[in-house]
Amino acid sequence: MPTERKYILVEKRGAVARITINRPDKRNALSRDTIREMLAVFEELRSDDSIAVVLTTGAGDISYCAGRDLSEFPTEGGKNRGTDRRAEPRAYHVAEVIRTFPKVTIAVVNGYCLGAGITLLLPHDLAIASDKAQFGLPEIMRGFLPYPIVATIFRTLIPTKYAFELILTGKNWDAKKSLAAGLINRVVPHDQLQDAAWQWGEEIGRFDKTTLKYCKMAAHASMEAASVPAAAEIAWLMQEEHSLVNPRAYAGTKEFHK
Repeated sequence: MPTERKYILVEKRGAVARITINRPDKRNALSRDTIREMLAVFEELRSDDSIAVVLTTGAGDISYCAGRDLSEFPTEGGKNRGTDRRAEPRAYHVAEVIRTFPKVTIAVVNGYCLGAGITLLLPHDLAIASDKAQFGLPEIMRGFLPYPIVATIFRTLIPTKYAFELILTGKNWDAKKSLAAGLINRVVPHDQLQDAAWQWGEEIGRFDKTTLKYCKMAAHASMEAASVPAAAEIAWLMQEEHSLVNPRAYAGTKEFHK
């Protein structure tokens, strides 16, 4: 029986799945319940061996994700909030799931990507955006810190001054500037975005699923290595393990042995 969900939609085409945040009336802002559903969906897709690539997007044509649902935030400072933040579902929990997800992830940014939307965007492996997309961190204008982004954006190899510009000005960037800064990989006309995203996912999804998984594992492990030689050793060990566990390893080299 299909899982009942209120705020998340899932569609599958071959080896590609698309997760849609379905709160267009709230510009796809992340409520706690939305976060819970998103975490659950990623866990379902983790164990789905038919899926190699996961897209994420927002419902409608206005917003990918306009941030956290501010109706769940306090309205004034100077008080102890009195809750254990670690006990509540947070956008950075989803971000960490995306960062460590064994399948390829592609953010499909169809409009505003603000605040917690940036939290979701950053850990994706790839990102494609509409030419109408807008990216920003408005938290400074609302009187609080974009703390999940502060914790992660400086680890994404985005130039430091670009990161500080987002954090300290509250101003939105268009897709062109976001492409130049390295937040996204591709920009396409708005009405072509979803088709282009499916096509990109299908192109990647044709590759061997185990090889894709090990490419991601090796990349993340190498990024966290203390030195280039250590990263090279890690990548080599991952390659050796891949060749042992995957009977299809090196299949593409056979034609060169004729």
